[in-house]
Amino acid sequence: MGVSAFAAQTSTASASASATIVSPIAIAKTSDLVFGKLAVGAVGGNVAISTADVVSISGAGTTVTQPPGSTGNPASAVFGVTGEAGFTYAITLPTDGAVTISDGASHTMAVNAFVSNPGTTGTLSGAGTDTLKVGATLVVGNNQVPGTYTGSFNVTVSYN
Repeated sequence: MGVSAFAAQTSTASASASATIVSPIAIAKTSDLVFGKLAVGAVGGNVAISTADVVSISGAGTTVTQPPGSTGNPASAVFGVTGEAGFTYAITLPTDGAVTISDGASHTMAVNAFVSNPGTTGTLSGAGTDTLKVGATLVVGNNQVPGTYTGSFNVTVSYN
């Protein structure tokens, strides 16, 4: 028996490992969603605020109106988004039935049909910033009790 002419062969290669940490994405409120001043009669309705700050009132036979000259400056909510320049991000808005506003007593109104501009995806500028506007629809009840109604809602952004 002789020794094999082939010695065990081995080979080794190395690879680098690296990571790049990017700026975290953040969102901050600039201004609130304001439906303005509304007059309500016997029949409620829906008051929508678009992301362009346009008010529309709808509903079969609604008696909801905005009193002329005292609309209360209706406006969409505005948020500033910051993060890594050029990255895209997903926008998550509240679902229908998740948000109500209250007069502090037992009277409430639902806020539904949230919309945003940009829509479901935004892109951060070369400076790592973007502006996000959010509108929604207020569901005003029949004979809604007068008062100032307030509440809050969350908007979530995350990198794609």
